Amino acid sequence: MRNIEYTLYVIYAIYLFKFIESIYRLTTYNDFEIALIPETFFPIGLILVFLYLFLLTITIITFNYRRKVIGAFDFEDLNDHIDNWKK
Repeated sequence: MRNIEYTLYVIYAIYLFKFIESIYRLTTYNDFEIALIPETFFPIGLILVFLYLFLLTITIITFNYRRKVIGAFDFEDLNDHIDNWKK
């Protein structure tokens, strides 16, 4: 469970990067007037920004829910039970 949460932190950073990148591309839309940009660029871009924001929100809610249900990771307790040969 702990490894999954640490992996989610990395994935959260990727979500955050993609969210910022999408906002940047939408705000620089007017810089490419000479290029042929489809009419669906802006609506699809807004949908992507909304979905990335949704993923960021759901990930934060998941972190909080895990902390409420499971609690904090007790690393000291885990270290006490590692060596099964000692009895």
